[in-house]
Amino acid sequence: MPMMTVQYPPEALTPDLKDRLAEDLTQVILQIEGGADTPAGRSIAWVRFQPIARDDWYLGGRNDATFEAGAGRWLIELNVPEGSMNQDRKSDCHKAITNAILAITDKTNVDGAARSIWIQIFEWPEGHLATSGRTSSLLGIARIAGIPAEHPLLEFPRAYFDAKDRLYDLAEFPEKTAGRALVRY
Repeated sequence: MPMMTVQYPPEALTPDLKDRLAEDLTQVILQIEGGADTPAGRSIAWVRFQPIARDDWYLGGRNDATFEAGAGRWLIELNVPEGSMNQDRKSDCHKAITNAILAITDKTNVDGAARSIWIQIFEWPEGHLATSGRTSSLLGIARIAGIPAEHPLLEFPRAYFDAKDRLYDLAEFPEKTAGRALVRY
């Protein structure tokens, strides 16, 4: 259940461009989820837009375009479940989001245009997300999205949580400690 927040100057996107970018970023999220372009997969693929006025957004101590690269200023915060992505997948995600913004701003072939596009990936610990009054988990979300249990995408999360369990066991953390996999799928 990745959730993305896109911060941008309001003049950077028309309603049509925002719709196009929302779909492009939803496709990135669906790929993170394992390609589950299903109603269930889409229902948990969230993109939020948060315009920030230029006079409230400073680069290098200035709110004008002095230090702004060609595509403009963008800050994308991507929240994902802990253990869902190895470093290669994170890097692929960084690239896909950057490419989507470069395409929407028509700066794909402009050298250096992406220098003021920043992407932050935040991982929420297992057991720290809930919906419908119930605690959610990475592997439980995968099940909801319709990702088969044997999907290769789940190899890393399983290895990650197995290693984390061994560490927690070695340090004698209690069984129900937050951060342990809540669902084995």
